[in-house]
Amino acid sequence: MSPNAEGAPRVRLARITDLTALVEISRRAQRSLHEGSGEMRSLGLPLGPAALSLYQLFRMPLSLIRSSDSIWIHQRGAFADGLARVERDERGDWTIVELDAVDDAARARLLARVAREAGRHGVVRLHVACAEDAETLLLLSSAGFQPYARETLYLRKGGSLSATSPASTTSAARALLRPAQASDALRIAQLMSVTTPPAVSRMELIDAREWERAAAGTWAPRASITPLLRLAEQSAFVVDGAADEISAWLHLGVAREIGEAHPHALRISLLPGVDAAPLIQAGLAEIAERATRAGTAENGVLAVVRSYEGGLGAVLTAQGFTAIGDLRLAVRDARARVTAPGMLPAIG
Repeated sequence: MSPNAEGAPRVRLARITDLTALVEISRRAQRSLHEGSGEMRSLGLPLGPAALSLYQLFRMPLSLIRSSDSIWIHQRGAFADGLARVERDERGDWTIVELDAVDDAARARLLARVAREAGRHGVVRLHVACAEDAETLLLLSSAGFQPYARETLYLRKGGSLSATSPASTTSAARALLRPAQASDALRIAQLMSVTTPPAVSRMELIDAREWERAAAGTWAPRASITPLLRLAEQSAFVVDGAADEISAWLHLGVAREIGEAHPHALRISLLPGVDAAPLIQAGLAEIAERATRAGTAENGVLAVVRSYEGGLGAVLTAQGFTAIGDLRLAVRDARARVTAPGMLPAIG
């Protein structure tokens, strides 16, 4: 799969005959990322999609990984040297979860093809997350993507869920929480409007139906790893505040599969001045209990912190989490709103 192979480069939808090439490209990209070899360029996610395998690919028809995934392949002559992998969500948006190629020229061709296919299918918003990498950000910008938020991923390693705070401390922390109800949807939206910069809120376009799902625990605002999590169970909790407000909201997710590539998820949003430590302890205790039932208690826990959520990262670190990567969220929006005069990138 030499990048100098003869033949004009082209991008096409993957076929069943590409299975071996797809596996090799995906594995080379992950190996390059972990070893820093520079052999392949990727999005640089510290926790990316599982490397493609022949077993996984053969289970699905033609180019599909799951019913919501599609793959395009970059080819020079007879040799494949890049791929773009897309997931489609319930809103109809697309998310690029893998973009691997030998150079930026190949990645640019793949991006252009994905954007063109998204337009053909009437997709309004195309999402992507990448590492803080100047070349990748420039590549995305040239393809019409606009960065709008910075995130840091925090990981509490597997096997540590049982090593939470003493039982008395955990019980007191869990007493602060109550399960979210449908009537909390508006109050969760109000909390998020207070804690989220207006420019980010305009970019994310969260509507009332999604806040209802947030109250039910079946949805959380987009994060860099949103399409990569495979959760068997999700739930939401709130902390009641003054004047019929809520002062904090937790979204918990329990992994359905065993292994370090399948972390549980902890999302937390709270008003300034609210102590996050007991809420994180309570969230970890809830995850531990549910993960034990699911048989995934040894998996790690992943938390996402936006750059404007001041101080939350330090509290997570004190609770046993380690920062594993800084990422940027970007979106390509087909509507003129994104490029309207005065709309500036919201990077926190």
